[in-house]
Amino acid sequence: MDRTETTDVLPAITPEHDPRPAPHEEPATPATQESGPLPSFIPALTGVRALAALWVLAFHFRPELVSSFPFLGRLAPLFDAGHLGVDLFFVLSGFIMTYTHLHRMTEPWTPRKALGFLWLRLSRIWPVMFLVLLGWALYRAYSLQANNDASIQLAASPARFLEHVLLIQGWFIEPDQWNPVDWSLSAEWLAYLVFSVAIAVLAKMLRTVRVRSLVLCALVSVFPIVAIGVTMEDGSDLLLFNNALVPGMIPLRVLTEFFGGAFTALIVMRYGRAARLPWFLRPTVVFVVIVAVIFLVQRYDPFPRYNMGLDWRINGHLMWGSAETVVVVPLFLLLIGSLAISNREPMAWLLRTKLLIWGGKISFALYLIHWLCIDVMRHVIQTKLHLTDMPTSWEYRLIVLGFLALTVVIAHILHRFFEEPTRRAMRRMLPESMRA
Repeated sequence: MDRTETTDVLPAITPEHDPRPAPHEEPATPATQESGPLPSFIPALTGVRALAALWVLAFHFRPELVSSFPFLGRLAPLFDAGHLGVDLFFVLSGFIMTYTHLHRMTEPWTPRKALGFLWLRLSRIWPVMFLVLLGWALYRAYSLQANNDASIQLAASPARFLEHVLLIQGWFIEPDQWNPVDWSLSAEWLAYLVFSVAIAVLAKMLRTVRVRSLVLCALVSVFPIVAIGVTMEDGSDLLLFNNALVPGMIPLRVLTEFFGGAFTALIVMRYGRAARLPWFLRPTVVFVVIVAVIFLVQRYDPFPRYNMGLDWRINGHLMWGSAETVVVVPLFLLLIGSLAISNREPMAWLLRTKLLIWGGKISFALYLIHWLCIDVMRHVIQTKLHLTDMPTSWEYRLIVLGFLALTVVIAHILHRFFEEPTRRAMRRMLPESMRA
């Protein structure tokens, strides 16, 4: 899950409007949408990354949160669908890559520019991924010595370690023997490889394809993941069947959503800020609809099918995310696209606050490190302090809150003192002519 930004960009992008007349289109007014060229940086989208990362964090922390703080059970339906935070990242990534790189990579497209693009993307995701992977290696070595658990030794496969290093672990089955969450980086890398060539086609589509056809392309792009996702088990996280990874699911998931985001970017680039959104397509309304749909689907699941047949509940609250919540993925396209052309909406304003901008900046490190922190926390609770049966004790609650805070602090340190310095260093290695 890349948290790429729109900072390495050209000056403000001038929109290419559809040359065909639109007699029924009304001009934008200052009270609704600003007009003029598209900005090179959209702060609200950085805030979206913060929300997506926090959603995934809540998803993985939810057993401890609901156990130790029973009042949070009311939010269990939202927590249970937190795996969709990764899908929101995929859509956002496709949008930002297209919005940021389309013009400078395709005027004209060359293999040299494609390689430069891939190097810049690698500078974003690989250094922190590798550092956290080494952290997992140390942790597994300690766990093996302390617990003499043969399953840990089996999971710590050298071949799988190399697959993680090469970012191909998510292309095959069983992606999570080392860092259980970095499969999404492998998926992103696959999308980048495809995008580095497909961007030439996207540039042609921006100039020649009607907006209605681009909308259809975006919807058709995400249709397969929705159609297949609703058939899966509740608690499958759009990955599993009977607790085993579904072959081909990761490439399908990332490519459909990434290019759905890419087509959305083409629509935004065609219209610019001249688009006038009706009230029901504005980001605040779309966000409320997404949350409402998730709660309704979780509450009135039409076809409950539990992962491994287990009815997993904590304090009476179901802990499996309904497979049917995948229907909100097309709404992610609308949310991202509407945020890109909306400045005065409450949701856009919220996402531009300093707190969420900061959260977006550390979101990549937060995503990568959080599962290691959770694993250590559970080890402390279960084997060191033996608090498993006392989730409402003050000790248990302090540990949960402490590890949540620790995860954020570590993410901030990783971002400021490792992620950004290594990104800049790798960027300097690239000749200026190859920077796309």
